[in-house]
Amino acid sequence: MLTKLKNQNSNIMSKFKSLKTITACLTILAVVQLSSCKKEEEHDHTQNAVDTANPTISITSPSTMQVFYNGDTVKIRGLVSDASLHELLIKVVKDSDNSVLFSETPTVHDLSSYTINTNWKSQVTDHTNARVIVVAEDHSSNVSSDTVHIHIMP
Repeated sequence: MLTKLKNQNSNIMSKFKSLKTITACLTILAVVQLSSCKKEEEHDHTQNAVDTANPTISITSPSTMQVFYNGDTVKIRGLVSDASLHELLIKVVKDSDNSVLFSETPTVHDLSSYTINTNWKSQVTDHTNARVIVVAEDHSSNVSSDTVHIHIMP
């Protein structure tokens, strides 16, 4: 009888541990869902047939084919605007192999404009042609990009 009670107690404890694990998993899923972009009923990320305008991007610095030396700070400046921005990517890409030398994704969610004010310290070992690229997407999946070519001396 005592063995039977111990087995039942062990079985109940095992089920309790499983229930605690399931509860913990559900709690984590709920937190992830709540911390994601706004609730779907409050914020629709699907294509809006009315909004067909791409975000506008203006890179004001660096200038086209501006020359930098290894170790120089490349000041990336500009303005991005749209009725409702969703995502923004700023990157510097090496022309010869498309490797990414610098990348940044500032938080622009739901902003109507964003002033780009970021710096990258150049690190190259040989003459390098590169592109400063800014890509913006709005909530209607309209995408724009702007590119400035630069040269970096070793």
